[in-house]
Amino acid sequence: MTTAAFSAQAPHIRAALAQVKRTYCAPPTFAPAEKVTGHLECPRCKSRLNFTVLTSGVTFGRCTSGSCISWSMQ
Repeated sequence: MTTAAFSAQAPHIRAALAQVKRTYCAPPTFAPAEKVTGHLECPRCKSRLNFTVLTSGVTFGRCTSGSCISWSMQ
């Protein structure tokens, strides 16, 4: 079941995830050679969004603001 709160955050999560994947998960491997940790501007609240990309291509991200966006997915 999708909640209204998640539905409101979904476009922002997709935008952040797409930016990380485009930068660090390029073809042909779709994964970085080493684990990458960094930060970017949060597309929702414009504060700091920390992320990690594993060598398997799995990504994790969380905004430093209280109840803003976060994800853990491939």
